[in-house]
Amino acid sequence: MTEPRVLVVGAGLAGVLLARRLQDAGAEAVLIGTAPDGPTGGYRDATAASGGLVRAFEPEPAARALAAASLAELRGDPGLAAEAGWRRTGSLYLLDPDTVAGGGGGVGAGAAAVDAEVLTAAEVARRFGVDGLPEHAVGVWERRAGHVVPDRLRRAVLAGLTRTETVPMARLDGDTVELRDGRRLAGDLVVVAAGAWTPGLLRAAGLATRLRTKHIQYAHHAVRRADLPSFVDETSGLYGRPAGPGRLLLGLPSSRWDVDPGAPAPDAELAARVRAVAASRLPGLDPRPAGPPVSAADCYSEPPGLALRTVSGTVHTFTGGSGGAAKTALAASRRAASALLDHPSSVGVPTG
Repeated sequence: MTEPRVLVVGAGLAGVLLARRLQDAGAEAVLIGTAPDGPTGGYRDATAASGGLVRAFEPEPAARALAAASLAELRGDPGLAAEAGWRRTGSLYLLDPDTVAGGGGGVGAGAAAVDAEVLTAAEVARRFGVDGLPEHAVGVWERRAGHVVPDRLRRAVLAGLTRTETVPMARLDGDTVELRDGRRLAGDLVVVAAGAWTPGLLRAAGLATRLRTKHIQYAHHAVRRADLPSFVDETSGLYGRPAGPGRLLLGLPSSRWDVDPGAPAPDAELAARVRAVAASRLPGLDPRPAGPPVSAADCYSEPPGLALRTVSGTVHTFTGGSGGAAKTALAASRRAASALLDHPSSVGVPTG
């Protein structure tokens, strides 16, 4: 059986990993839109802005399976880990245990599945200095987790691709992609993996989608503690990771939906809320950010998660990580490539 020709639109982490998986499997994968933006040669997308948190624990079992598989691949391949800028910091996931009691055996079973430890709120305060948690909250402490540099991994994977088009897509017409220079590329399958640009590209092609764009923002802060791990605090929304000596990347979920993916303006009110929440959780934090906020946009789906989704006929999407795709991108791209090659006429979860 001849493998299909797959046009992958978008050069974020999801797109380049999918193209690499397809190429490694013997398919003809053409990645479209690989040129960096701006005079400095940098990208301006969610991959460039991502904090890169990587852990195995997730409250939802399906997401946990993908995250665990991605972390295992990363830790099992020293070359891949070096390309990704992997750094082990540990991960602390803070949550209300009642939010996951109905599925997957609860927090204890989920933590045990990834060899993590469940801590009480008092133990979290004593070991990590995190204050102000609800009394009933628990922490899942995962020693083998950490973070990567998604943009660094993107560039390393790009260097190994054999078929790339640096001219971006202008229009999608069925299984044909028209580039901005007027050329038309035909494929057996088209996968739009353009992150926050995906909803607009689909709508311009007359295709319905439930994907949406959302603002993401974080900033670096000075902190006196040197032992803080990467963390997610579901009880407040705060997340962060070490960002060098005496520095911590901190953010909160934004409430700004359907933003322009090319130039989302920084949100001063959100930055102020980050400072207020962080001050209540992390004593010793310098409330003044150590530099301007990083502001970008990402593609969100419901339910959330980076996955292959069927849009119409031969057109699919591979996006929707909802701000946290770095931790599942390796396993999700392997699964997506397998679905495309095993069942090219009927793949993905409906709809784009």
